[in-house]
Amino acid sequence: MIDVKKTKTGILSVAFKGALVEFESKDSKNVELEEIHKLNKKYIPVSEKEYLVDAPTHWNWTRLGYVVSNHGQTTPTDTFSYIDVGTMDNVHQKLSKVENIVEAKDAPSRARKIVEMDDVLYSTVRPYLHNICIVDKQFSKMPIASTAFCVMHANEKVLNNRYLFYWLLSAEFDSFSNGNPSKGTLYPAIGEKDLLNGVIPLPSVQEQEEIVTRIEESFNALEQLEIALMSYVEDIEILKCKLFDAGIQGKLTEQLSEDGTAEELYTLIQKEKKQILKVRKGREDKSIKEVDVDVPYELPVNWKWVRFGEIGLFKKGPFGSALTKSMFVPKTDDTVKVYEQQHAIQKNSELGTYYITREYFDEKMSGFEVLPGDIIVSCAGTIGETYILPDDIEQGIINQALMRVSLVPSVNKRFFQYYFDANLKKTAQEESNGSAIKNIPPFDVMKNWYFPLPPYAEQVRIVEKLDELLSLM
Repeated sequence: MIDVKKTKTGILSVAFKGALVEFESKDSKNVELEEIHKLNKKYIPVSEKEYLVDAPTHWNWTRLGYVVSNHGQTTPTDTFSYIDVGTMDNVHQKLSKVENIVEAKDAPSRARKIVEMDDVLYSTVRPYLHNICIVDKQFSKMPIASTAFCVMHANEKVLNNRYLFYWLLSAEFDSFSNGNPSKGTLYPAIGEKDLLNGVIPLPSVQEQEEIVTRIEESFNALEQLEIALMSYVEDIEILKCKLFDAGIQGKLTEQLSEDGTAEELYTLIQKEKKQILKVRKGREDKSIKEVDVDVPYELPVNWKWVRFGEIGLFKKGPFGSALTKSMFVPKTDDTVKVYEQQHAIQKNSELGTYYITREYFDEKMSGFEVLPGDIIVSCAGTIGETYILPDDIEQGIINQALMRVSLVPSVNKRFFQYYFDANLKKTAQEESNGSAIKNIPPFDVMKNWYFPLPPYAEQVRIVEKLDELLSLM
């Protein structure tokens, strides 16, 4: 998908190199600015080494302090609208819709700067140096900004306020402001004096207006494209879910008598499960319930509903204090790897640098070991990402944020993945009563989820069909 933010940054860079519009050099001269420079006895010219972009040679360079002003400060005596960094929607570079009305007696000490419509606000305190906006709304009470802002009122004779806004938003100016911190402060910032000493390339106001028009046309087109792409992605995800559902309900494949029945397969699975418990030193789980009549949907005649806990061994990583970063050691020939969420999310077993000593593994962690073919599942934050560990993995254990799934051989791992991916978030959402899913459901709940079991040959055909259909998307 297109990176809209990065593309916008590129458009701004091109704009301030004079490449978005064509103007004759005689029309691009900012004559009024030259007059301001002549009249200012303290005028300090901008040297070429201070240029932040390769602007056209007939543009004028100046310092912000010569082309912007502010309205001064005040001590609130009545109710007012208070603008702080927290009232800014920095994703869209706008003030939030909520008007923060404050009584004078409750005014914070930093509520001082007078603000008017069309002013440009620039936060001078890190980590908010890129909090920039134009005041584009009327307030019911007089707006006063925090002293953490530099309030810039553009001199309309020489500077378009939206041109100023986009310049401050550019990567080139951002690099300048982030490279000029005040020293000795608890929260590093750029002083207002240093900020206003920053430079800006100015063509004529007419060309500035044309540049702003082109920037905003491009940005609007990008935003519309982003909306269309997001809608497309959402449609694709909906289609995927429908395909998953169709596949795991037996609607994409033909049921063949020569495949046998799931009932026959289930008898084999029970024996395989006992073998896994023996190898992994697990115990028979008494909390797994019998299948009842209240099943999710009707299966093909040769399929069978079983419970999750019947088709494999599920184990979560060690409890927090049993595995902490203080226990990690550099990799040697005698260490054991610690697998993390990133391995499941990025589907790559070679990532990671965390290891424990073999001594600690033998003493406390061997029960959390993963073997080739195990499925690891991310269990916190980004939940439900699954990864089948390849044959050539380093010996290792799961950490606290992973779950290990050791399936019986009679359940195809890819079929399990498709079912798990399709149903985890939906079922987990229902179990969490609609709230945000932050963790995998409790084991007692998850082990009793229903699992549709087809004959093994049909599991393979379903996987092949889903792979084929998804490759076309």
